[in-house]
Amino acid sequence: MKIAVVHNIVQNGVINRFGRLNQEMYYRNEIDDFLTNLENSGFEVQEFDGDIFLFQKIVDFLPPCQSGKKTEGIVFNLAYGIQGESRYTHIPAMLEMAGVPYTGSSPLSHALALDKEMTKRLLMQTGIPTPGFIVVENETDMETVANHALCYPLIIKPKNEAGSFGISVVNNAEDLKENILKTLKEYEQPLVVEEYLNGRELNVGLLGNGKTIEVFEPVEIDLSTSGELFQSLKGKKDGSYVHICPADIPEGLKCELQDIAKRTFTLLRCHDYARVDFRLDSEMKPYVLEINSMAAIHKKGSYYDGAKMAGYNYQGMLEKMVDVAISRY
Repeated sequence: MKIAVVHNIVQNGVINRFGRLNQEMYYRNEIDDFLTNLENSGFEVQEFDGDIFLFQKIVDFLPPCQSGKKTEGIVFNLAYGIQGESRYTHIPAMLEMAGVPYTGSSPLSHALALDKEMTKRLLMQTGIPTPGFIVVENETDMETVANHALCYPLIIKPKNEAGSFGISVVNNAEDLKENILKTLKEYEQPLVVEEYLNGRELNVGLLGNGKTIEVFEPVEIDLSTSGELFQSLKGKKDGSYVHICPADIPEGLKCELQDIAKRTFTLLRCHDYARVDFRLDSEMKPYVLEINSMAAIHKKGSYYDGAKMAGYNYQGMLEKMVDVAISRY
């Protein structure tokens, strides 16, 4: 079996650069670890940049799938995209057009999951709890900000970013306006402003499709020793946060988190794997913050913590991801 690992460490392969380039990507050491584990599983592995030259380079490596036969090759998609509003969708959309099988969710699922506003609206329509919010489209939308009915503190997030980029927490109207204007200027996209919950932060990973979806044990991200109100990009990457798995929570809450995670995964039509992030309120009620349709799957990530608790080592987790994707095709 051939596996083409596609990522975005290099961002030169575009015709034009518009606005802010994506900053979310796997590091070189994480990619190397990934390649090594797939090779140790017996796969023939080659890496490719996820850019406009992908087809030129990949066509000689991945054999066409013969009608009625099992695929002999697949793309393991680690490409978060180079630029653009729905950057998670770019490589999956290219591969679908070309008829190349790949791991992970479809363009539809990635577009919905990356858009924080659309995710929250879908959650609310189906009765899945998520913090109250408003959307600020641009600098002329400050009337919406002035007349909001949300309860402080509030957390400000760029609508189409991930990895904690551009996030801030404010406690009053003056700071809210100041941080909104600053973030709009820096990220050049609408913002989601939602009620900040002071409770514990947990997440639930999922692996599989349809009736075979595995729902992992909840993982708690312990921020108590960091002094931070939310996970920073630096803290996520350097492994400074304590991950507690399984989370020390009542059995009923665990089952509720797992049920909501599975419903969210299914609602957004995700494939193969994802991670749902939660916050608890003061009464231990869970609220969905977002679903990560391209959850980080390096060894320091909380997704892998859940996978280990489910009985997977790192190599075995990657093998399972390949298996569930191939089975889907």
